[in-house]
Amino acid sequence: MSSEPATADRPINVLVVDDRSENLFAMKKILRSLDAKVFTAQSGNEALGLMLHNDFAVALLDVQMPEMDGFELASLMKDNKKTQNIPIIFVTALSKEDRYIFKGYENGAVDYLFKPLNADILKSKVTVFLRLALQQQVLESANQTIRQQQDHIVEEERLKVLLQVAGATAHDLNQPLTALLGSVELLQLDKDNPERLGKHLAAIDKAGQRIASMVKRIQLIRHGQVTPEMRKA
Repeated sequence: MSSEPATADRPINVLVVDDRSENLFAMKKILRSLDAKVFTAQSGNEALGLMLHNDFAVALLDVQMPEMDGFELASLMKDNKKTQNIPIIFVTALSKEDRYIFKGYENGAVDYLFKPLNADILKSKVTVFLRLALQQQVLESANQTIRQQQDHIVEEERLKVLLQVAGATAHDLNQPLTALLGSVELLQLDKDNPERLGKHLAAIDKAGQRIASMVKRIQLIRHGQVTPEMRKA
């Protein structure tokens, strides 16, 4: 396995699969002028390993390989979620008869190249998929930016609501707190009057429950939990 460096920040990858090293060398030499990182594999199994750990704009598969030919490799690619959408160009010295071409398309080919290869045609066909991959990268980047902006807006709105609810809760807390303190003073004044003591204790209990409820609401605000009822409060 080997690769050519690409100039892009997120390099677009091309995979070339051929069991003969001289063919891989020739293909890499043709493709090196393109803005892509070229991976090579000399067997179907090696190619599958590369595809499971890298994204590829296109895979150029030699049809005639020992152990696993290009058609078998393409069939395995179609059965795997990670590799099923990689465009396949078959490279072959086989006959141009319809039955061979049909078999290739049946196994997922998007195009065919016949040996001996024409360098200009090879680069032209690969360039189409490099442009598609670049457009996909741009689209993904734009979508990520939009999502980040949306998240930022949502967070700003959430904080705004939290501040509003916190302010309203602090304001509302003054009333039961004042009532509580007032009832405590009255309790001291009427400590010898059992009838009024009961009334003051009830008022203290009611104010205490309201304060406890508001404290709970403040704790929810602290953890960023705002219910529709709290927004209305």
